[in-house]
Parts: sequence; C-alpha cells; structure tokens
Amino acid sequence: MNKRVKHNTDNYLTVIKKNGLCSIQDLGRLSSQHLGFSAGGVADEYAFLFANYLLGNDQNSAQLEITLGQITFKAAQDCTIAITGADCSVYINDNPIKNWQAHQVSANDIIRFGQPKEGLHTYLAITGGIQSQQWLNSQSQTSTENRLSFGATAIVEGSKIELLNTCFASKEHNQHTAHINYKRQLTPSLFYNNIQETLILRFIPQPLFLGLSSKEQDLLCAHLFTISSDSNRMGYRLSTLPEKIITTITNLPKPTLSKPVTFGAIQLPSNNQPIVLMKERQTIGGYPVLGAVIQSDLFKLCQLRPGNKVQFMPTTLNFAQQQLSALYQKFN
Repeated sequence: MNKRVKHNTDNYLTVIKKNGLCSIQDLGRLSSQHLGFSAGGVADEYAFLFANYLLGNDQNSAQLEITLGQITFKAAQDCTIAITGADCSVYINDNPIKNWQAHQVSANDIIRFGQPKEGLHTYLAITGGIQSQQWLNSQSQTSTENRLSFGATAIVEGSKIELLNTCFASKEHNQHTAHINYKRQLTPSLFYNNIQETLILRFIPQPLFLGLSSKEQDLLCAHLFTISSDSNRMGYRLSTLPEKIITTITNLPKPTLSKPVTFGAIQLPSNNQPIVLMKERQTIGGYPVLGAVIQSDLFKLCQLRPGNKVQFMPTTLNFAQQQLSALYQKFN
C-alpha cells in the first residue's frame, strides 16, 4: 500500500521561505474510505485540472497546493510551471507573472508567492508532475496521515520538492500545448463568477430536508449563511439555521447509527450550525444530514474564507452528474 519512488537528486524546488500552508496533492485516494482513511485530494479540482491542462500533463499529475500564499521556492534547474487558483501576485525573481498561465523557470530562479487578496488555494504545477512517496495509490497529503508518517513528509522550510526528468518542456512540447490551449479556450473567470458575493450551493436533498414543509424549505434556502473561522479542509462550518425552522428540524426523526459520509454532505450537529464536509472529511458520521452539495460547487466553496456568505438551493442527482461530467470534459 505504501509505494516508494526513486528520487531524482538533480531536479527539485527548494522551499526557502514558508509562512502559509503547502502540500502535495493529486485527485486523492478514492478507494480508501472502507479502510478508515480520508479520500483527501486537491481542494479545487477545477484549478488543479486547469494547471495540468496548460502543461499537457496527465490529469492526475501531482501539484503543490499552496494555501494563503506566502511561500518562496528556488529552482535547482530549468523547469516549466503553471500557476492557477487564488492570485498570489507571483514573481519569478523580480518579474511579476500572470496567473492561469504557463511559465519557463531557469536554474537558480526564485519563485515568490505573496498573500492573495481573495481566495485560499493556489496551485503550482510542473511539467511531468511531482515525484513523491505514495500512500494507497495517491501522493496526496492530509494532516492526519502526516501525523501518522504515511506518504511524503510534511513540507517545511528547507524541503526539496522532487521533480521528474521531464520537468522542462521542450520547444516541441510547448508548441503542441499552445496549439491545444488555442483550440480549447477555457475561461476561469466564468467558473468563479461572483463567488465572493454570495455563493449558491446546489445540493441533493436528503429526508431531513424533505421532511420540512415547503415554506420551511424556502426559508432555509433564502437564508444567508456565514462561513465560520474554524472551517478547514475537513469541513466548512456555517452560521446557525434560521430560528423558525430549528424546532421543526429538532423534532424530525434522526439516525440512530453512524454511517459512511460523502464529499459535500451537509451535516447538522446539535448546535444547528451546518457543516459541509470537504476533502479531508472523516469516513463515517452520526450527525443528521440535510443533503449533499454537488461537487462542482464544492470546488468553488473551498476558495472562500471566513465571513463569506453562502446559500443553499436544492437540485437533482441527474443535474449534479451532468455538471461534473461537463467540467471534466473541458480538460479531456
């Protein structure tokens, strides 16, 4: 289960300064929950897939997920990078570079990330991907597994991020990738449009929500929830439910046994403050569940900070599947 790789000592990025969070992420260990381990994986799959798309990488090529920026790298040798997600006003040496683009880096160049004004997660992809130890067929790091010494060690100042031999894109590769990107224009601003105002979280209702009257359902969906300061990669905690429906919710039948939980589940603990489960969620839970937020909206939710507002809107499983399929097809 714990796969080791042969490290290349010639190709790496060195972390020379770090104030924010940084971890290696891919699409996660999707078949591990029955073993009691979180699926983990990249928080914002849209930004992650976009970065690999820019470089012509495999969709699951591991990247660095940088939370709130404030990190600096030094390149040991030439490499080709792409940066997506929250705009950290990145510099290569003294030259500002643009987000959502690929860039060439030379040996001994310094790549410096500032703190983003909006958003949380920024993605640094390298041509060919990152080389690191796997755990359960994934390179993704989670806080729990880092504490248990599973997978690659946590990234700190002085860490060397190992790259593959293909880290520098050839002229032919760049021409091929530019041709693909020219033919398939993607517009990130459309995907993240207005999420900093009020993000509408479309969700698939569960019996707890369906047990409310239509008036109470409308009241819950019209309510503006505020993201709490104790939100993280495990779950986004929200402000309290509307007072007028708390009594009804309290009196509805609740589960008596714990059961498996899913990405996006809207749990309702006894304090009536909903929790939307995210990538590092636990594997089982006993809280009642209002529904499950569709995945394409979760990739936007993970970019919001405490104080941002969200609303809920019920939808169907078929719609959720169509939205996710359409997102993935953009990067095929």
